[in-house]
Amino acid sequence: MQVLIRRNGTLIDLSPDGQSPLPEELHHLLLSHMKYDHVKLLRGQDSYDPETGEHENVKITPTNLYRWDQHGKLVTGYGYIPKVMRVLQAAGHSVNYIDVSPARPRPDCYVPDWDNVHQHFEFRARQEECLQAINNAWGGVINATMGFGKTELFRALCHLYPLARIAIVVKPKDVAARIVRQLTQDFPGVGQVGGGQNYQGERITVFTGGSTKHSDGDYDFLFCDEVHQLMSKKMSEDLGSAFRQTRNYGFTGTPEGRLDKAHAKLEMFFGPQIFYMPYPEAVELGLVVPINVRWIKMPFPTDPAAGKAGTPRDRWGIWRHDVRHAAFAADIRENYNNNEQILMAVATVDHAIYLWRHLPDFTLCYSNAEEKNFQRYKSTGMIPHSFEPMTQSRRDSLRNAFEQGTLRRVIATDIWSTGVDFRELQVLYRCDARESEILDSQWPGRVSRLYDDKACGEVVDALDLWNKTYERKSRTRRRHYRAHGWSETGWPISRRARSAKNKATPLFDQ
Repeated sequence: MQVLIRRNGTLIDLSPDGQSPLPEELHHLLLSHMKYDHVKLLRGQDSYDPETGEHENVKITPTNLYRWDQHGKLVTGYGYIPKVMRVLQAAGHSVNYIDVSPARPRPDCYVPDWDNVHQHFEFRARQEECLQAINNAWGGVINATMGFGKTELFRALCHLYPLARIAIVVKPKDVAARIVRQLTQDFPGVGQVGGGQNYQGERITVFTGGSTKHSDGDYDFLFCDEVHQLMSKKMSEDLGSAFRQTRNYGFTGTPEGRLDKAHAKLEMFFGPQIFYMPYPEAVELGLVVPINVRWIKMPFPTDPAAGKAGTPRDRWGIWRHDVRHAAFAADIRENYNNNEQILMAVATVDHAIYLWRHLPDFTLCYSNAEEKNFQRYKSTGMIPHSFEPMTQSRRDSLRNAFEQGTLRRVIATDIWSTGVDFRELQVLYRCDARESEILDSQWPGRVSRLYDDKACGEVVDALDLWNKTYERKSRTRRRHYRAHGWSETGWPISRRARSAKNKATPLFDQ
């Protein structure tokens, strides 16, 4: 059977002839590759069925990544082109492809100027290879670990395609502002939409994840940084609506791992993975330092989270667990002096403030949107009435001071999990106790940067033996760390491993 794939910008339709519905026998063959099960974690009243009263923690919704047009043709994202061709041809069908996209208003927008990029950009290991992969594909996912220099490549790409109009999208507004600052060093009139700005540049514009709906749509390239963060329902829908005629490329070090499983949409939007660099290779190439995870065993006699679930369990088991906070504080005093730069990762402002009581020499950093309960903290004496509120300028000042090394001790929420460059940072404490493949890569990545005599980055995490749920989360984080090839100390040897080790090692020379 013959199938025609017609591309129009970022969409394709499938039919026998460009007009007729796709034969039903091909539905099962193709549609199973264009769907996923969306996972939603339920909390509070949402976790109870209004009719039966039954309780459930998770709602799974089958989600299609395609639709049918008015003529019955199958419509989906152009990123699926390689997969559709492969699946159809493997099943014995012939495939024709045509591109009916309108002509670009800038006819030479996709013509690369390699002399220009070599003149203005000094490549690090494998970065030029990555640009070549981008130039040779209509779109794709760039899966490169922290330290590779993904955001630096945006500058190289703007030099490589000097006649193209380029949109760069990243979720956090702080990171968007940082990319604008970097690009402005080489290019005039860089635009920014979101984060308090609303100016689209003549050639280059950086959008925050929640602001793409303001795009004028006239772009040739779409580059998305930490693209997994943009796959939520609202952001991904706005992204698809705003950029209809672009070549799309997604940059990430964690293409999988979203708890809602929405990372499945990456292929539809961008296409297959076209470049890959894992952490061990980055270490071997001298792009990052090795990372060692040091585990602190925490076998507390009491469990403040007993009988609780969801947010209350986290609140009393982690955020306000004073014995656990004291253990982290004692570990810092025992192992580090004022020379080491230390960052403590927490889940919430509530967590940060309760931990801060044990470490008053640390500075708090968080989003100003998280200050809603600060009056209560002041009235109860948790923080002084003179406590300085967070603003965008204060957060920028804290980031700059930490990047320059003049600020040495910080407790931070996820506002610093990505988009920051802390070269001097040597020690990261994972106090948040979460299990997330994405966070378990991003937070430790803060210690990966090269700096002077820094031999390795150290991640300190808790083996929470006092609670079965948090012990399981510790084991999940360990599995994620080990997948990156990071070494570890402090994790107890299992009885089985200890027995095997004893059998393999003679007690004395024979």
